[in-house]
Amino acid sequence: MKTILLIFVTLFALAFASPVTPVKPPSIIESLSHLLYIHLNPTFQGTLQQLIQLVFQFGERLFQPVDQRPTRSNGPVPAQWVSQLFGEVNSIATQWNNQVTQFFTNIPTIFEKHSRSFFSLSTITHTLYDAVEILINELKEFFVNRIRQVMLSMMDKQGVKQQKGGRASGEFSFEIFFNVFQQQVSTIFEQAKGQLIANIDNAIHFVETYWHDLKDGILDHIF
Repeated sequence: MKTILLIFVTLFALAFASPVTPVKPPSIIESLSHLLYIHLNPTFQGTLQQLIQLVFQFGERLFQPVDQRPTRSNGPVPAQWVSQLFGEVNSIATQWNNQVTQFFTNIPTIFEKHSRSFFSLSTITHTLYDAVEILINELKEFFVNRIRQVMLSMMDKQGVKQQKGGRASGEFSFEIFFNVFQQQVSTIFEQAKGQLIANIDNAIHFVETYWHDLKDGILDHIF
């Protein structure tokens, strides 16, 4: 009995003599938000890379001299201006990433707002769908408007004149080229939206499966 008491007192003393700074474990909301980040962020980044390549191709069509378009001298090299457009401070890529980061920052509030129906996850799923659709529309509008503005500005600086009123040889309409570009951009964003929704479904399914397995394991342990 004395030996047991001595061991207990020794352990008690050691516990208080060597304090350990407690590490706060991540909350379930933080864990789920990180899970969604892992599932969704690669799609956002992959979409941006597709758009950069599309802009590069669009720039080549505008500024590379061809027989059906007016020639110009000393035009920009697409690789250079694309790098400036997407790689510098306040670039399109920076603004894109800021909007995506804000989206992920707001995800915990979605879980907190619907915490009462948390483990059904149905309401949360549809709220995430809506949030993705809003973000996709914002990114698309921002991207298209910014590229249009940049391209028209570069055409003006480089003396690339657009002709209007027909399709005769040598005539060139920026609007024709830009409409095709805008349709391609829309296709990329629609594909991204579908991937993001599918990834949300996969993440939520993972959570539901984990929760049900955990619940069944607890019940099996009890009974």
